[in-house]
Amino acid sequence: MNVWGTRVTPLLATIALTAVLAGCATTEAESSVAAYEKGDSVLELNFWTSAVEDVNQNLVDQFNETKGAELNIHVNAEYQGDYWEMQQKINAAAIAGTLPNVFIDEVAMTKGFADSDIIANLEPFIETDKFDTSDFKIGDLGNLYLGDDLYAFPHMRSVPVMYVNKTLAAKEGLDPNGPATFAELEAYLQTAYDATGQPPMYLFNYDFWVMEALLHSYSDTSVVNEDETKSNINSKGAVKLITFIEDLESKGLIKVLGVTDKDAYYASIANPGTALIFSSVGGYKTFAGMAAESGIDLGVSMIPAGEDGKRGVPVGGSNTYLANTGTDNEKAAAFEFMKWLSDTEQAAYASANTGYLPTRLTSLDTDLMKETIAAFPGYKVASDELEFSKMRPMTGTYHEIEDLMGTRINDIWLENLPIQESLDTLAKEVDDILNR
Repeated sequence: MNVWGTRVTPLLATIALTAVLAGCATTEAESSVAAYEKGDSVLELNFWTSAVEDVNQNLVDQFNETKGAELNIHVNAEYQGDYWEMQQKINAAAIAGTLPNVFIDEVAMTKGFADSDIIANLEPFIETDKFDTSDFKIGDLGNLYLGDDLYAFPHMRSVPVMYVNKTLAAKEGLDPNGPATFAELEAYLQTAYDATGQPPMYLFNYDFWVMEALLHSYSDTSVVNEDETKSNINSKGAVKLITFIEDLESKGLIKVLGVTDKDAYYASIANPGTALIFSSVGGYKTFAGMAAESGIDLGVSMIPAGEDGKRGVPVGGSNTYLANTGTDNEKAAAFEFMKWLSDTEQAAYASANTGYLPTRLTSLDTDLMKETIAAFPGYKVASDELEFSKMRPMTGTYHEIEDLMGTRINDIWLENLPIQESLDTLAKEVDDILNR
């Protein structure tokens, strides 16, 4: 099961599509749609999946055998790779006129897809169907909406968490829950380092999502300003965070790994000398299994709190998007599939088989989730952390910005570049992208 995937560089495809389709704002909210009409023949839908291939395929199989058979709808699932590979393929398919009917992609991509007229506004479908969205209440929901209109259904939800090697902690007299605050982090790592002689923490800065959590929690700042017109990456708080990490790295307490070191990063989970890592709770069950094979009891704790107990964690994971393609009845059929996919039992199944959080409150009341949370208490920790949830940036160029920031900040750490000067230059580059 691939829970993290390989991030590729979709920038050229993204820029090209933006240039071709910029300004094509969707107008679905101004029109009405018809409810799905079951025909005599089976209506075929194409569904592109991402991230957890096996879980999504199992859900599609369940639909085809039950609700799909009842409605004469058959869904063909096709795995497309990780979120960034999917974004690249969706953008290419939009240009070629070969979009699937429904697809999954990362939560922060909603605005970019909507601005490019790739996805449909769901409000007319919701109104026609009298569909109740009030159960979608887990975590910040901002990345589902443009203005007041819902443009996506939540599929799987994740937050960055701190994984703790409880076995090492118990052996060295450390708190098995890890450091509660960033102020406690250095002493915690120093004790682990003194015991093992190894870097006790690995930071994989290729996915900037974790850095967003550190900026919120350690520095009480964000990547961009509120209206997403200007970068905050050279702010006082950001400089403070980058300096803090560089200081820990210089002491051997954190090892920063670059994009080519993905395998080394995930291998560190099963290293008995690794005390802590920050990563998605979506990998919880996979990580726990990897650690257990090395005799490690892997715990889940919240990202440490910053000054005054402040925390902020961006809500990530995937949305389900209805593509602007096909006939009206094919779109209505695709909406039927999206409703089923997001329903209580299916949301519980997806969560229980991954580590991602369910997207409906009612899913938490299912026997499956109750049993899962009892066996894997990290689910409860991640759910509690949602109290500090934040919406990810919405700008359609954000993933281009993420790639740029990850690369530049890694360069600072790995090449010992001057921090303030380098971040000032980076901020100008980000501003140019935000305002072009």
